[in-house]
Amino acid sequence: MEAVTPAVLRRSPDDGSATFTPYGTHVPSLDTYDYVEEEWIATGEENGHTYATTVLVRRPRDGARFSGTVIAEPLHVHGIAPIWIYSGPYILRSGHAWVEITAQKTTLDLHVKPSGPQRYESLHMEGPDSGDFDLNPNLGKPEPARAFFTGLTRRNRATGSILAQVGAALRGPGGPFEGTPVAQVVLAGHSQTGSVTTAFIGDGHTTRRLADGSPVYDGFFPSGFPLDAFHNIDVPVVQVMCDGDVSVPGYSFLPGYEGRTYRRDDSDKPGDLFRLYELAGIPHMGTRYAPYNDVSLWKATFPDDDVVFGPRMNSLPHFELFSMGLHHLVEWVANGTVPPRADRIEVGQDGYFARDEHGNTRGGVRSVQLDVPHSTYRPNPTRRDGTPSSLTVGSEEPLDAETLRQLYHDSDGYLQRFDRRLDELVAEGWLLAEDADEMRREARQVEIP
Repeated sequence: MEAVTPAVLRRSPDDGSATFTPYGTHVPSLDTYDYVEEEWIATGEENGHTYATTVLVRRPRDGARFSGTVIAEPLHVHGIAPIWIYSGPYILRSGHAWVEITAQKTTLDLHVKPSGPQRYESLHMEGPDSGDFDLNPNLGKPEPARAFFTGLTRRNRATGSILAQVGAALRGPGGPFEGTPVAQVVLAGHSQTGSVTTAFIGDGHTTRRLADGSPVYDGFFPSGFPLDAFHNIDVPVVQVMCDGDVSVPGYSFLPGYEGRTYRRDDSDKPGDLFRLYELAGIPHMGTRYAPYNDVSLWKATFPDDDVVFGPRMNSLPHFELFSMGLHHLVEWVANGTVPPRADRIEVGQDGYFARDEHGNTRGGVRSVQLDVPHSTYRPNPTRRDGTPSSLTVGSEEPLDAETLRQLYHDSDGYLQRFDRRLDELVAEGWLLAEDADEMRREARQVEIP
């Protein structure tokens, strides 16, 4: 076991130049929740090499509002922060702090430093140059996907140490939370940063510890990147897997995809606190809200003639279900509140996920839209042969008028069933009460002809 030497954190100089913020994280407004944003510079040493990188902090202006929970997220290789995009509203209304750690050389070289060459000139990490790295290979094919992640691993070999050292520094004196003590820090990531979080759980959690032997991170939220199953991690782990992440049984560029070997039973045993939430019908990327709900955007992004998009993008509550899962992790870590257990998504004889009479996924973590449907929700666009593609967005097709009348008779009948099931899901812990009004707003726009 290695006792982690905390990174040194200092505020970035206010030289009038713009700080780098992950793309797509300008909403919701920090002013609405009276949050402040600060950029810090982390410096330290990894395997004999020095590094200097950015740490972006968002916290309540009034320290009395700070919950004591810090949600740390590595910067994604595409310069985004998926956990904030999905769960920013939950983080803000809960009084949690959010910290983006630029822990990968690839993200530092390709996003942070180019955004302000003078401001960030002194930042650096050990590893091969990332200037020639292809950020947009065809990840729908196993061979380029394997090469992509092999290249990331080679360039970003300092990542685990940086995450450990910055995580340790967040608790210490002189940092962004001085005077407002940190009670717990959790590490979260989705998709490519889900892989970073997963790698830290496997390679860094037990070997890199604070000076007193306690863990650097008090819990983990790895999502969207299945590898082999987690076992015997001595802090809570809530793993979220979207239906669209693993809907194609033969997609085999990494072991967790083929055969779904990430699956295991939930556990409340000390030293093995684990939940797996498979989100039925949910695509890898949320497309409920603008600008992500624009069909033309995704057709241009994925110009594949063999892929058939529906008339609308998948509008299931991806963001809200991520917030639900993250909330259960925080409550487990902070208060010992044991989260609910979920059924796994049902698998058909052909290895694909089982569908009901409306074409919607059976089992898994449910949403009211699946249980009281007005559409068929596809977690991936289909190929022309009807099988799911491996694309990271989903689409939906409305049920025909006759089917809707048979199910609900009229709009009032639909709303009665919708509200009743919504209340059940909130009571069972599968949707946060604060997100229920948005679901009701949507339901009142559905017309049964």
